[in-house]
Amino acid sequence: MKCIAGISDIKDRYDAFIIDIWGVLHDGAKAYPGIIDCLRKLQGCKKKVTLLSNSGRRAHVVGTDLCGFGISPDLYTYLVTSGELTHLTFKTNVDSRLQCLGTRYYLFGPEKYGLTEGLNLHRIDDVTRAEFILTIGVEGNPESTESYEKTLQDFAQRGLKMVCANPDVSVNRNGVLGIGPGALAVYYESLGGQVIYFGKPFKAVYNLCLEKLNGIAPDRIIVVGDSLKTDIAGANNCGIDNILVGTGIHCRELTPIPADVQQITALCRAEDIFPTMVAKGFVW
Repeated sequence: MKCIAGISDIKDRYDAFIIDIWGVLHDGAKAYPGIIDCLRKLQGCKKKVTLLSNSGRRAHVVGTDLCGFGISPDLYTYLVTSGELTHLTFKTNVDSRLQCLGTRYYLFGPEKYGLTEGLNLHRIDDVTRAEFILTIGVEGNPESTESYEKTLQDFAQRGLKMVCANPDVSVNRNGVLGIGPGALAVYYESLGGQVIYFGKPFKAVYNLCLEKLNGIAPDRIIVVGDSLKTDIAGANNCGIDNILVGTGIHCRELTPIPADVQQITALCRAEDIFPTMVAKGFVW
């Protein structure tokens, strides 16, 4: 792993950047220092910037949220979310995994995310009438899956499938680490439940980004993320260079770099996932 001080160190090596949002650009409450300047300078260098989020929100909803952090549309080229990919896949009906689910879903997460808007799907609060589970978020910042387990156990006994539109297991919310929707999916799998995932680290969401970056060679594209298991693993699976930044869920392990890389090296070995580069943050 190579330690870099900032994006300016490698700007001439790449023509396009696929950048995670939560944990790289903001922590859910505020933008990280230097990120707007970095995005602006990438635009000044004529780089293509695709923001890629494991969010159950539709892309236009996330775009509105980003404006609240000072990240306006002129600072990036494209915006892709796992929620948007989920919506598109339901809408086009091309994925055989979704074709036999039914139309009545039980929702984990806020309806305001807009994921099912315009689709022939119907939210059901009665667990006995639901035909499948749609997992897009968790309420508050829970530290464990405990409050969800009884409901998930009931669904597992019925053999319902889960569609998970956000595979993030952990999320750094305003400096506090809690579970993400992906933790519910992992627990559901431990019960024997079947989960259909959309988002990182799975290839489909990266392929959607690459389609938007058509004409740019893969070796001229780099991914920036804060999670080994989603951002970095997904980029590695697609053969794309990547940078792990220390402003998200691995902030403790990356705090001592570049002087000391022992903690992050131990974590990478334990997970058997290695980034191309590491940096303290997404800064120029």
